[in-house]
Amino acid sequence: MEFNPTDPDTMRRLPLNAIRSFYVAAQAGRFRLAAEQLGVTESAISHQVKRLEQLLGAVLFERQGREMQLTPVGLRYLASVRRAFGELTRATAEIAGSPDQARVTLTLPTSLAAFWLIPRLGELQQRHPEINLQLLTTNRKCDFARENIDLGIRYGHGSWPGFQAVPLLTEQFFPVASPAYLDKRKQTRPEALLRSAKLIANALHPGEWEEWALAHGLAPPPMEQALVLESSELILQGTMEGVGMAMGRRPIVDRLLASGQLVALFGREARSAAGYYLVRLKGESPTAAARKVERWLKEAAAEPAAASLPSKTHAARGRKARKARP
Repeated sequence: MEFNPTDPDTMRRLPLNAIRSFYVAAQAGRFRLAAEQLGVTESAISHQVKRLEQLLGAVLFERQGREMQLTPVGLRYLASVRRAFGELTRATAEIAGSPDQARVTLTLPTSLAAFWLIPRLGELQQRHPEINLQLLTTNRKCDFARENIDLGIRYGHGSWPGFQAVPLLTEQFFPVASPAYLDKRKQTRPEALLRSAKLIANALHPGEWEEWALAHGLAPPPMEQALVLESSELILQGTMEGVGMAMGRRPIVDRLLASGQLVALFGREARSAAGYYLVRLKGESPTAAARKVERWLKEAAAEPAAASLPSKTHAARGRKARKARP
């Protein structure tokens, strides 16, 4: 059977039930589970998939044990069907006035959500009260189509197959510490402070201390006794509690610096080769609400960070204090 898009009978002859059965079965991995979801028998699912395979002239599933695995052709077909059902769902919701029509799901790293996005959410709510923004905070790479994700902010170099990526936030990194921790240190010179202080290392950026030191003509600090943590949230919490010195990464630390909870030690930044990108699936048409969130995120990222780096670093304040002593 051939499908001619100009033929008025095309939609009538399009096997929508068979396509829906294939889609649900591909998502579930088993015909039995697909049958339960659709309220039909397992043999009905098998019959519909068989009908679709005969129509396409291609095998879509291969049985492996108790599960059904998609063939390469099946995987390609699933990608197209998933996009089509996504468009139908969004279009229907917008026209029907569904309560979810202004729902936008955004995925982003947990640390960026906690320290950069959430403090700004009040601005988005004031500007667009009609938008229901849902956050999926994770460091894993999500399946946007399967998880119904509209937008994402990803950390990296901007190249992910199947995604459209736009630069959002650059990243700089430099040593930071709490004021209380620094008040206990007598040294203010970078070399001495790096050698004597307790350093906190980021397991996700194992060479950051060495990279920063070499970029500023300093000897890399000894890391044998460093405290190694695996998340930015733990690192920043430990630093604010006075455990030691850590490598702060903008824009995550901007508000902590502005509030005085952390201090930039030497005012020397190093630009990271990676950054944060605003991403969405290629070929997808974002909803009107998603476009508004995209625009707002770009505007928020373009705003200068207020007092993100104190005009006077800890070392500079220390020198001034010594000169002021009688």
